[in-house]
Amino acid sequence: MDPTLVSRLECVADRMESILLKHDMGNTDVLSAKTPASSENSSAPKVIELLDDSIGEKLMQFQALSERIDGDVGILGKLSKTVFDAHRNFIWTACGRKQPETIVLVELISDLSKAVNAVTEFKETRRDSKYFDNICAFEAGVSALGWVAIPKTPAPFIKEAIDSSLFYTNRILMSHKDEDATNRDWAKLLKNLLNKLHSYVLKNHTTGLIWNSEPGKTPVSALNKGSIPPNSVPLPPPPPPPFSTNLCSSTNNSKGPNVAALLDSLNTGLDATNRLRKVTPEMQTHKNPALRRETAVIDKQKKQLTEAEPSNKHEPRIFWDGKIWKIDFQVGNKNAVVSVKEKKESVYVYKCIDSVIKVDGKANTITLDGCKRTSVVFDGLVSQCEIINSQSIQVQTLGELPTISIQKSDGCHIFLSREALTAQVVASKSSEMTVSAQLGEDDEYTELAIPEQFTTSILDKKLNTVPSDIV
Repeated sequence: MDPTLVSRLECVADRMESILLKHDMGNTDVLSAKTPASSENSSAPKVIELLDDSIGEKLMQFQALSERIDGDVGILGKLSKTVFDAHRNFIWTACGRKQPETIVLVELISDLSKAVNAVTEFKETRRDSKYFDNICAFEAGVSALGWVAIPKTPAPFIKEAIDSSLFYTNRILMSHKDEDATNRDWAKLLKNLLNKLHSYVLKNHTTGLIWNSEPGKTPVSALNKGSIPPNSVPLPPPPPPPFSTNLCSSTNNSKGPNVAALLDSLNTGLDATNRLRKVTPEMQTHKNPALRRETAVIDKQKKQLTEAEPSNKHEPRIFWDGKIWKIDFQVGNKNAVVSVKEKKESVYVYKCIDSVIKVDGKANTITLDGCKRTSVVFDGLVSQCEIINSQSIQVQTLGELPTISIQKSDGCHIFLSREALTAQVVASKSSEMTVSAQLGEDDEYTELAIPEQFTTSILDKKLNTVPSDIV
């Protein structure tokens, strides 16, 4: 081959190799420019590190213990991972961007909202579960994660959720005191986890969630699924489908055969009687005694059903009449809440069944009248809590409570906090009364029974009455 031709081919090959090399380098630069640096974006911001230090260990212990209990509590452990991960990612997202408009904020918080709603939906489907108190305690406590949307003072919002959850954790501690300690440990761990969250928010987000503390930071999960870019506005929904004019015509046409059939039947005249069914003697009441007896039984059943129907139904109400908060005829309402603003306000609960009532703020008095299977939780009272003509009542104070009056009631359980250990219980014509008080250094309650039998004797020309040895 001609040497000149060989040298020319070698020059062409060298040039092609250099062009291909530059092309490959260019593609690499483009890919590196499009892919965010993991070390820059995925490293946790300071507030996330503080969050992990505060609740990370307790959260892992809670999830592990939930899996040990298994059943519905095991499902709570999985739900807790989902909801707390969404909570962590939202705080991380807030660190890396400015506070957006409301429409974008709703989109950012949607994962957390869906996770919390999933817990509520799970509770509604497990009302017959033996772990229903655990489910209610977790559902009430997990609402504390909504602090991220509370401006100025989020810590008190978490405290309210803790107090709501405390009612159910106390029930768990009392109902499982003679059983395996696993359930009791679970209740204590949930309370500790929520208290850790409260301390973290109180220290690091005193006046609300901090936005844009470390600009550009993006949670790892958001990088994987494509996060919403900062200061972006979601696209508008697609336009509605064009109006169809065939709808009315199809509707009118569908009536055609029915109208024609009706007119045809009307025009049959005297021939219409040919289609009637003949009544035989067996079908006649005056010729068949069995039919008369059957009719009498049916009439009697109708009369019994009519008498059994309640003559009067009342609508459930929660309202302020200018002097007293009135909560009437609540049935199965587990989330009745009344907010007391002044200490002179009182609360009157009348004929409520299977309900849980929360009174926020310190009221003057609370009265339960004619209630069944009803629980009341309140922050504290100035005067007294009165229970009249009621059955299966639970009353819990989180603060001070001078006096409890129980009259003509059966099955009353009173929970006293440390601030209410000096409370006096005045009872008359009542039975099955117990008091649970925080007597030790820990938060556990000690259950004490109120005597129902008494021994009376004459001592020094006076009657002397003491509790009987058999209580």
